[in-house]
Amino acid sequence: MNKGVIVIETSDIVFYRQSNFTISLSLIDTTDARSGTYVMIIDAEGINHFKVPSSKAGNDIRYVHIPSTASSNRIICSVYIQDRENGSYPLVGTICVHYHPSSGHIEITEIKISPNSLLRLEVDRIDNTRFNFLLRKK
Repeated sequence: MNKGVIVIETSDIVFYRQSNFTISLSLIDTTDARSGTYVMIIDAEGINHFKVPSSKAGNDIRYVHIPSTASSNRIICSVYIQDRENGSYPLVGTICVHYHPSSGHIEITEIKISPNSLLRLEVDRIDNTRFNFLLRKK
C-alpha cells in the first residue's frame, strides 16, 4: 500500500442530511386484535422504513417522531399495516404529506387504501405536526 493513501470502504461512509421537517404519528387499534398485534410501516423519499407500533384505544398514546430528509415539501409515502403474529399485510396504501415551512404546519392531503385491504385507516389531526391514525375493522 502507498504511504499517505487511506483506503475507506463505501460502507464506512455515512452521509448526514438535516431533516426538513418532523411528523409525529400514532397508530390506535380499534379492532378486536390483541394489543400490539399491528405495526404501521411508513416508507418514502427521506423517510426510510419507520415503524409505528399500535396501541389499543383508551391506552396511553405513543407517538413516533419521524424526521424527513426529502428534497421536497410534498411527499408520497407508502403505508403498510403488518400483523406481527402472522406477518401478513391486511392494509396497504399511500398517504400524501405536504409541509408548509412558513407556518411549520403539516397536512395529510390524501389517503389511498387498496380496495383489497382487510382494514380501514382514518386520520385525526392533533396539532400542526401530530396525527393519530385509527385502525378500524372494515
